Amino acid sequence: MTGAMTGILDGIRVLELGSQISAPFCGKLLADYGAAVIKVEPPDVGEEARRMGPFVGDDPHTDKSIPFLYLNTNKRGVTLDFGTRSGMKVLSGLIKQADILIQNFSPSTSEDLGLDFPSLKKINPQLIVTSITPFGQTGPYRNLAATDIVTYALSGLMYHSGDSDREPLRNALNQSFYVAGVNGAVATTAALFQRLATGTGQHVDVSVMECLASHLVQAVPYYNYMGATKGRRPVRGAGFEELMPAKDGYVIPSVQGSQPWSTVADLIGLEELQDPRFATGSGRIEHGQELNELLIKGLAQWDRKALFQASGERRLVFGMAQDAGDLYQCPHLRGRGFFAEVTHPVAGTANYPGMGTQLSGMSYQVGRPAPLLGQHNTEIFCDELGYSRQDLVQLRASGII
Repeated sequence: MTGAMTGILDGIRVLELGSQISAPFCGKLLADYGAAVIKVEPPDVGEEARRMGPFVGDDPHTDKSIPFLYLNTNKRGVTLDFGTRSGMKVLSGLIKQADILIQNFSPSTSEDLGLDFPSLKKINPQLIVTSITPFGQTGPYRNLAATDIVTYALSGLMYHSGDSDREPLRNALNQSFYVAGVNGAVATTAALFQRLATGTGQHVDVSVMECLASHLVQAVPYYNYMGATKGRRPVRGAGFEELMPAKDGYVIPSVQGSQPWSTVADLIGLEELQDPRFATGSGRIEHGQELNELLIKGLAQWDRKALFQASGERRLVFGMAQDAGDLYQCPHLRGRGFFAEVTHPVAGTANYPGMGTQLSGMSYQVGRPAPLLGQHNTEIFCDELGYSRQDLVQLRASGII
């Protein structure tokens, strides 16, 4: 589906200067709720996410980066070198019309570019500025760069992930930056509501590290009250609440639920599991190695989905590890309309993950695919800022756009 869309944030104008994941995901979420998001990229090369793989058809084309395609739906895009005086003049015109500006430059870079909050406030006192950085705008780490694994480790979340007899584990796929983008979008929306009452903007300071650290709802209070460090998950050796192999992948057998052990044993289908030694939690731990071997034997007879459905029918809490293909075909996600079909002029047509929430007052849709590099220069600079076609020719010739 193409064309304009109407949503809860219809009429709100957002200027996105960020790159890669955190700021673009924040902008995408606001765009999904109907805000008019303008993405500003460097001329010629575009922002860094255009060079992030994987690529459609393994073709490293600037309009075929799969992360970029997903992160920038429902946005319009322009090119602009705002590091120059002429470029900053054009950017100032966009800032004056914006309600929200999103960026993920380091604090020192923002100051050097004149994009720090005090400078932006002089251009537009009502502007909400959302800055997403690894460690926030203040503190001794404020200007340090960080990758996903660094913020995940420093947040403390990594230390508590995994089993106690192994090294800590990290999440995959740059999840820390997506978490920061979600936090940025929520806080930005809250700041927007406050502006309705005060008439003035404010600075939304998002720290990736702190977004993750805020999830440690048990570990930090535990240390504060008890003076002890809560470790990783203890190794039970009984196979339950752990990934185990099934016939076609991995499942998570569980003893949680309202049913007795005999129901669990009957589901898996091995007579040996009915042994009274396994009927209690302490017995399953004491005889964990033997139980583990029996579970592997029994689960190997099951397909994941069949086991998941059969366990639910018995009021048991089993799970299955779904890969990307499973998610794509998942009848539950399909039944809820989770995926949106998007047609891009270069990358073609594909199904994209949708929103994680549903609102009764708004129907989610992808109104625009990710913009081509500089696709909306004429529409925005001429039709909305008042520049002439000849002005654009001169700006393009001088490398400003």
